[in-house]
Amino acid sequence: MMQTTERPSVPDATKAGWAYWPEIDGLRTIAVLAVALFHLNRAALPGGFVGVDIFFVISGFLISAILIEDTDTRSFSIGRFYQRRISRIFPALILVILTTLAVASFVYSAQDLALLGISSAAAATSLINLKLMLQGSYFILSADAQPLLHYWSLAVEEQFYVVFPLYLYAIMRRTRRPLTITLSLAVLSFVLCVALTPAYQPVAFYSLPTRAWELLAGASIALCRAGKGRIIGRAGSGTAWVGLALVLGSIVLLREADGFPGWIAAFPVIGTVLLIAPIGAPDTRALPLRLLAHPTMVAIGKRSYSLYLWHWPVFSLIDYRFYAESGLFRTALKIGLTLVLTGLSYELIERPARRYLNLRQRRVALFVATAIVVAAIAGGGVWLRSALYFDIPPSTIPSGGTIVRGGGAATVILSGDSQAAMYGTEIGKIARARGFTLHALGTAGRNQLPDEAGTSWPAVARLIADKKPDLVILIDAWADKLKGDPRLLQKALAEISASAKAVLIVSEAPSLPDVLSRDTIRSGLAPPYLEPAAARSARVATAAMLHRLERPNVHVVDVADVFTDPRGALRVIGSDGRWTYFDSHHLSDSGTAMTSPQLGRAIESALKKQ
Repeated sequence: MMQTTERPSVPDATKAGWAYWPEIDGLRTIAVLAVALFHLNRAALPGGFVGVDIFFVISGFLISAILIEDTDTRSFSIGRFYQRRISRIFPALILVILTTLAVASFVYSAQDLALLGISSAAAATSLINLKLMLQGSYFILSADAQPLLHYWSLAVEEQFYVVFPLYLYAIMRRTRRPLTITLSLAVLSFVLCVALTPAYQPVAFYSLPTRAWELLAGASIALCRAGKGRIIGRAGSGTAWVGLALVLGSIVLLREADGFPGWIAAFPVIGTVLLIAPIGAPDTRALPLRLLAHPTMVAIGKRSYSLYLWHWPVFSLIDYRFYAESGLFRTALKIGLTLVLTGLSYELIERPARRYLNLRQRRVALFVATAIVVAAIAGGGVWLRSALYFDIPPSTIPSGGTIVRGGGAATVILSGDSQAAMYGTEIGKIARARGFTLHALGTAGRNQLPDEAGTSWPAVARLIADKKPDLVILIDAWADKLKGDPRLLQKALAEISASAKAVLIVSEAPSLPDVLSRDTIRSGLAPPYLEPAAARSARVATAAMLHRLERPNVHVVDVADVFTDPRGALRVIGSDGRWTYFDSHHLSDSGTAMTSPQLGRAIESALKKQ
């Protein structure tokens, strides 16, 4: 039967039954293996993603148990709480971020490495869930280019624990019904989650307000125990069986398309609550609890944090680098490398760091060192983004955008949308090699032609009039921007010609078919890979239109032939073995490097003809 009362103001903490529970480590094993197997093969364990929900409940329960005991024994210290939290979480977390960056620098394209820089900054500062929320659904993001994707759940927890310790302390010391208050907040959070999931699934999935109910569910178990609540006898055994059925049923039966989290997330959360509730009761030794406490389950559970941290970067980087290899090879490599890194990380980093950093005399040094390391990773990640991808904030155009000071031989301005940003790094290399100064103005997702919606053209035109450059390079998604009508470009050329000596227009590279990606190649898609007929027709017609605009001071360079073989098949693998495309319509740095000789000759020729 269930026995519970609202918690008295200051009960005896020892009566709440705070102790080490091996069953909790066994439950961690279920959670981490569910997530890892889901990431290894989604079809084999389609609901494995609910392992994160299990972790949330466990976390809320254990952290609350610690805080309740500290409050009851009048030893509560917010500094001590964060020292324990940092000692437990941050050493391995930072190690995985740095290792991922190091390996990705040898594997990723410049664009993907630049994006990883921003992800690293967001992960180190526990804000990556907000970044991912703006990118889209967890289930459709490009997995092999998101090796820190799984840090979102850690970010949610850290945001929760910014306020939760003081909240729990306050309701325990200042109110008579902390359990009722906490349950009420959990219900509000759950209602918000259910309401937002249909229309704003990424917000419901990644945000703290819509996930807090899962952590509060775990906290409610701890508060119930503190109020002498217990599930005992046969009721405890039955509860454990029902909880196990809900947890395993969720892992096996739920699907990505079920509108998750929403109301359906209640199944794994309630299941976890029912499994935790009878743990520790002296007269309850149900088979599910005995299985959770098995030494093998406990051993894996103790290493669950390291396993969770390492598995996803390993899986992602292997898929990215070895996409053309067999599934068996990649799976064996993923499992083997993950197990080795998990074991080493747990024994050499996680356990020693927890013992060493938890000493009281090291608290201030730990806080200072953590702040420095987090700031360094965040700053380094932002620098990496700006150094590897010339995507210019429109506000910097009046001051010259990103400036590459290659020398005084000439002044060149690069203008355009994401196509221009795509070429920025490569043209910057050409500027250094040929001794001219480059002003890179390309901005992804923004317009830089006259009369376009939200265009930055006035600022671009003013900069051209002020600098009077020797050459202006224009690179845009021409087929989409012009749609067969050259008037926008003609207007730009007329204004540019009043101040610039020459213009070089770079036509578009072929587009990839939408079905072509590293993922589809891993799934068996074989060459040849051909540009979609409609895209090819539009590109060829637009290139012809651009050539009709050529004048003595207006030049056009067509790079399409670089990316097709004599049969018209696309070259998607560069000479360096890397993918030549970033996405269907944008080249990677390996792709733009293939155009460098042609672009270099075209720029030199345009400058000489003046």
